[in-house]
Amino acid sequence: MKTKKKVFVAGAMTFAMLGTMIPQNWNVNAASNLISNGDFENIKSADIGKYTGNASDMKVGSWYSNSGGGVSYIGYNESERSGILPANNNNAWIRQVVDVEKNTDYVFSTYVKTSLSEGEAIVQVLDGNGTAIEGIKETNMKGVEWTQKKISFNSGNHSKITVSVLKWVDESNTDSDIYKASVYVDEAVLMPKVEYNEYEEKEESKTKLVNYIGNSDLVSITDDDIQQNSGDTYSYEVGKFYYNSGAPITIGEGYGENAIGLVLPDQVPGAAVKAVAKGLKPNTDYLFKFYIKHNAEGTGTAVYVNGVDTTNLFSPSDEIGYTGGTDWKEYTIPFNTQNCTDIYVDIYKDGINSSTVNISDMRVYESSVYDKYLEEKKEEESEEENKKYTEVWRDDFDTLDTSTWSYQLGHKRGIEPQDYVSNKDNVFVEDGKLYLRATEKGEYRVHYNADGSDIVKKYDSGSIATFGKKEFLYGKIEMRAKLPKGAGAFPAFWTLGNDFTLDGLVDSKQGVGWPMCGEIDIMELIGANPDVSGTSDSTVHGTIHNGLTENGDKAQTNTYSLKEGTFNDDYHTFGIVWNPDTIEWYVDGDVYSTIYITDLDYFQKPHYLLFNLAAGGAWPGFPNEDTDFPMDFIIDYVSYSQTAAQKEAADKYYATAPTFSGVKDITISDESQLSSLLDNVKATDANGKALDVSCSINDGQKLMWNGRTRTSEIDFSKEGTYEIVYSTIGENNVYTRACATLHVK
Repeated sequence: MKTKKKVFVAGAMTFAMLGTMIPQNWNVNAASNLISNGDFENIKSADIGKYTGNASDMKVGSWYSNSGGGVSYIGYNESERSGILPANNNNAWIRQVVDVEKNTDYVFSTYVKTSLSEGEAIVQVLDGNGTAIEGIKETNMKGVEWTQKKISFNSGNHSKITVSVLKWVDESNTDSDIYKASVYVDEAVLMPKVEYNEYEEKEESKTKLVNYIGNSDLVSITDDDIQQNSGDTYSYEVGKFYYNSGAPITIGEGYGENAIGLVLPDQVPGAAVKAVAKGLKPNTDYLFKFYIKHNAEGTGTAVYVNGVDTTNLFSPSDEIGYTGGTDWKEYTIPFNTQNCTDIYVDIYKDGINSSTVNISDMRVYESSVYDKYLEEKKEEESEEENKKYTEVWRDDFDTLDTSTWSYQLGHKRGIEPQDYVSNKDNVFVEDGKLYLRATEKGEYRVHYNADGSDIVKKYDSGSIATFGKKEFLYGKIEMRAKLPKGAGAFPAFWTLGNDFTLDGLVDSKQGVGWPMCGEIDIMELIGANPDVSGTSDSTVHGTIHNGLTENGDKAQTNTYSLKEGTFNDDYHTFGIVWNPDTIEWYVDGDVYSTIYITDLDYFQKPHYLLFNLAAGGAWPGFPNEDTDFPMDFIIDYVSYSQTAAQKEAADKYYATAPTFSGVKDITISDESQLSSLLDNVKATDANGKALDVSCSINDGQKLMWNGRTRTSEIDFSKEGTYEIVYSTIGENNVYTRACATLHVK
């Protein structure tokens, strides 16, 4: 039967569960956009690299331009920023090199517009060197409206591709609109085709804002679009801007980088700009939004919203009808259309006249639509925030931290022919990397099993674990490592439930055995052995073990294989994303397995972490004459991160788990003092109710005392160091543990 027991560890020498929180924006799921800063919201023109003429200088994930490309505050659908190729140049492009999987279907999508009606841009997918790929067609767009362009393609034999938007014109044709126009690029997205289809469906369902003031970004206006006010408001046209007699407005600085604004002149009392919005709903709430900056202290502007029939809908006597200040500021004016469907907005200068006023990005939105847009945006930002990982703990192996790691010693697991030792030849840190090294013994040792069988121990190797010192529940657990190769190579990166009795090192009444504790194999490699089928230096396995059947333990497993080379050639990242309902396995960011665990209590409790290097066994077979020794499993780092949702789920578990107090390291000198190990140790449940406490003592290879009798196997005639494992059981058979060190003198 499947157990429902769970475990929590606390107390002295306990895990450092919530250490320094290091923010990380990490998404293992490949469904995220492969293009970095495709919306341009978090970069400036200075972040656009200048092309050196050598494609190999372009770093993956950065934007580059060959001719002044930058960032503009003119974006698609209320987005503040976009990429820009400036006016009056030719053969100008903005590009990014992206890592892709070979022979995979992708979609590149982006929104593009130009500043002139005959302006034109070319959207491209190129190889990693910026050269055309046979069979992938480019696509063109023309005009001043945001236009979505998509290219579906297969990456073929390419591991890198370049996404590009190009403005090209023959140098002799500098009078053309293509040469004269600016080109704007926004929402650049690259995804595998299946994932893009899901993304597109979601994008299509989003609320789209309609701005009823045309040409508000001023990208495509001409002199004809700025006219003197005739006084006939019925004749106002959408997309044109009107000024008072004798006070012409001009084009100038707008809000944000490379943005365009309207400028009210100085020394002209009553200088104003008016714009019309038509086709609004009567008796409906709307918003008038704009950016404004005054170029002298004491200068202000008054804001009106009127129907074209002169019905006043908003005036300076209302709450925020008067604006001032020398810094750019966004204002929002709410109004109701009453019986009007066509309205005009009016911003005129008030106060000191010896100053210009800049006005930028005027917009009129229907309030309910804008509120829905903001609600969706907030939900999306919340979802993205929940996907962000905060690093809870990390070990870069500058040293082997024994407050985190303990050695596993002696014989472990099945018929493996190695002893695990703490020798510095087999477990050591060098150049910021942890080495688990398997070496050949000078003299073989025979290990005798309880059933009378024996195992010849031919090798020494390393195995370390965080049992009793650090534990993990939900989150991302990842290592970067170079794996060994060849017959008998059997490295593993894995977890076990903290209620495990450590193959007899903890009394059986104080926990559960394997596989009832649950096991997550984050990474196992079974080195290539010509005598054993299914072995490979290029394939790793991700597995869970849980519970027993008549035929053995329950297991689910999947594999990931490199398309080229072996895992011994270079370092790779291996990890899991562990949620309450699923565990995902990935290699180098590529998810290759998802197992559902909602009903598996084995994985709804804390686990501890293990690294080991076996030199053979029942699954991999055994080393042969071609196996290289020493054999190295080299670990660069291991890290543990959580999203807000994962932390919330883990906190919910810990909120109901028992806790210990009074656990500390102890020194004794004779067997009669063993009973003192429990003197000051207390355990309580989540409601403060006292719980019974048990303890065991082990030396890393054997259970030395079960805590129930006075008889132990500790040799008090010599000094020694042992591990004390305290246990208690709370509601629903939830085990809680704490560990301390026993010194014998």
